[in-house]
Amino acid sequence: MDELKPINVLVSLHKGYGLGDAVAMSSVLQHLREYRRHWVIDFQAEKERHCVGRGIVANTFAYGTPYPHAYYDAEVLITLFDKWWGFTDRPNTRVSSCLRQHFDLDWDAECGRYYIDISQKALEAAQVLIRPRQNKQPCKIEAVAIHYQGDSAPDRKNLTHEQAAGICKIVEKLGCTPLLLDWRNASPLPDDLSIRTTGRIPKSSVWGANPEMNCAVISQCVAFIGIDSGPAKCASATNTPSLVVWTKHHPAPYHDPALNTTHLVPRGYHSLGPVHADRSVTDWFERHYRVEYYECDLVGAVGTWLRELLK
Repeated sequence: MDELKPINVLVSLHKGYGLGDAVAMSSVLQHLREYRRHWVIDFQAEKERHCVGRGIVANTFAYGTPYPHAYYDAEVLITLFDKWWGFTDRPNTRVSSCLRQHFDLDWDAECGRYYIDISQKALEAAQVLIRPRQNKQPCKIEAVAIHYQGDSAPDRKNLTHEQAAGICKIVEKLGCTPLLLDWRNASPLPDDLSIRTTGRIPKSSVWGANPEMNCAVISQCVAFIGIDSGPAKCASATNTPSLVVWTKHHPAPYHDPALNTTHLVPRGYHSLGPVHADRSVTDWFERHYRVEYYECDLVGAVGTWLRELLK
């Protein structure tokens, strides 16, 4: 069979999507690289988000900047919907839905994990947070990144300040330093408990919107603990052991599988919508995701996971 003639294709993530959706697009782009090999792909997204395509596609660029090509054979504007397909052979996430709706592609585990290319420059910048200078000499610390407040569905996702404080105290008792990923400086914990935070660095708002900088920080921590959020998806793109804490949502529609990521879920979580105890869906989920359970003591369960990790 003759090879298909290469064509230039522009893939754009619609404006308005957040950090987590941008990170999820890295999986979509990996599928396109593998299954649309005759496409020469450029990826466009909002500023800071566009970096997710680097190392996967030909060119990445932000809205408002010049196009790398004057002409494209095809353009695809990506919109991501929370459509519940009830897949029994793949994740039921926006990634799988996007592949089906926009490209008529099946999900492939080899392309399914989030990927963010982290430059040496980003790693060195992140070391300001991870390895503070004392007497002008680098001082390495064992940091645990913590993210407990998000933007969407806060009543169904966020942890309370008291729960976050309890987690921080456990981290300290284990000889590590809590590092709040609180890019908007909204948490009272840095003042109440003298907890370190990303919210008080000069470039906080810029770094917080950037998947690469989130990954650069998390990749240098010994662990990540957070809610369903953009930083949690960034954590799954690193090799840092990560715990995503769920309260009123089932993970199945919101997070793709990653070997470094464990999901802490309430006992009986399969009854939550939109899964509603569909056995064929839950069986696939249990086989492909790392899961730990808690009853009432969420903070205690986080401590158990962290102690087991650090022992």
